[in-house]
Amino acid sequence: MSLTSLVFVAAFVVGSVLALVRHPIYGLLVYIASLYFDPAGHWWGSGALSAIRWEFVAAAVTLAAMFIHRGRLPRSPLYRSGAFWGFVSYVVWIAIQSGWALDTASHQQLLTTWLKFLVVMVLICGCVDSWRNFRLVLWAQVIGCAYLGWLAFSTYTGGRFQGFADNALGEANYAALELVIGLIIAASLFLAGQWRTKAVLLAPAALIADAIVTTVSRSGFLAAAVSLVAFNLFTPKRMRARVGLLSLLAVALFLSLTTANYWSRIQTIKYEGADVAGVDTGGGRLDIVKGQLQMFELHPFGCGAMCTNILSPQFIPSQYLVGGQRSSHNTFMSMLVNHGVPGGILYLLLLVWIYRTLRRAARYSAASSGDTEGERFAAVILPALAAVMVAIVVGDLFVEYPKLEARVWFVALLISYVHLRELDSVREEAISGAEIEAPAAAVLLDAAGHRLQHLAGTRHPAS
Repeated sequence: MSLTSLVFVAAFVVGSVLALVRHPIYGLLVYIASLYFDPAGHWWGSGALSAIRWEFVAAAVTLAAMFIHRGRLPRSPLYRSGAFWGFVSYVVWIAIQSGWALDTASHQQLLTTWLKFLVVMVLICGCVDSWRNFRLVLWAQVIGCAYLGWLAFSTYTGGRFQGFADNALGEANYAALELVIGLIIAASLFLAGQWRTKAVLLAPAALIADAIVTTVSRSGFLAAAVSLVAFNLFTPKRMRARVGLLSLLAVALFLSLTTANYWSRIQTIKYEGADVAGVDTGGGRLDIVKGQLQMFELHPFGCGAMCTNILSPQFIPSQYLVGGQRSSHNTFMSMLVNHGVPGGILYLLLLVWIYRTLRRAARYSAASSGDTEGERFAAVILPALAAVMVAIVVGDLFVEYPKLEARVWFVALLISYVHLRELDSVREEAISGAEIEAPAAAVLLDAAGHRLQHLAGTRHPAS
């Protein structure tokens, strides 16, 4: 067993034990690490390590830890969220579609994946019960993306790098979006941290940015560009000048990492998918969409996972087929074709929920004084959450992401973010009550205490 294998196994065991004896957040961190480090997808994990389902074990340990510590954990905000019940409705619809799905194996795999995603949402919203644990989850994602960056830095030899893992991260566009998200999170932690934290983050951020370049992903480039704008728009006014300056510096540093090979592919965006001889422009995407609309008309209630691939020879011009088939290049169209009217509606409702929840979170930030460390951290995390959501939506326009786990993670984190902000708001009301006349303050403090106990899911002590 190699040294890398020993380190991974030791970290996995230590994290699992800490989850059981201290707090389930450590189990969640182990789960995230298992996804990014993916022992089965690398030379150091071959043999016995590749036979173990590390993510499943980590999730099981975390659930067990949540049960063990259930008396100390606050009530999860997940079950009051419309997004969660939207995902539940989606899973139920996938199960119903099993009766007529064209590709039964792929459809069952999609159902299994989304059942796992529901469990992951339970884990995140149950474990992220404080700003400290929120920060730990973000750090885990940055470290995971930095590892992907190291893989690219140490093994990239040219062309388009797709050697990040054997799981979904092995696909260049998927990996590019994941890395963009990691870079956004690193930026928010950089803004929230002291000078030591800023210094520590420089190397991981550089590795992640370099890895984005090696994917040579047009969708990744567009997601990064638009998310940078969103990050600045959601930044609190008192920090916008500093964030704007740092954004320009980040762009300059990113440009210094790019290569001629990278820009030769990115510049094909200007052709807008038109057919150009000898140039890979991603052409035919409008023809693919037209074909998908015809598929939707034929199957208004969807025809199951990977439906576009199966029906593509009938509805998409042969010059755009690869190996006799063509996959979807737009997540909304995939939802529409694969899952019909319910799928399209659920996707649009998710976008509405994200928009409304971000606006709600922004109101909490506007009302916050930003005096405490927790408030300062929350203030810079909101722009990151908004930028991540925007990056995912932009990626959806160009790539099919029916099983994007990062989407589930950040929906759950957004739910936890708003919940923690609400708790902070109630505490601020309670503190401000101390400055009011004593009888009025007692009433206000008691009301705030009842509200905090309700939100936390514990019983308020009798007066």
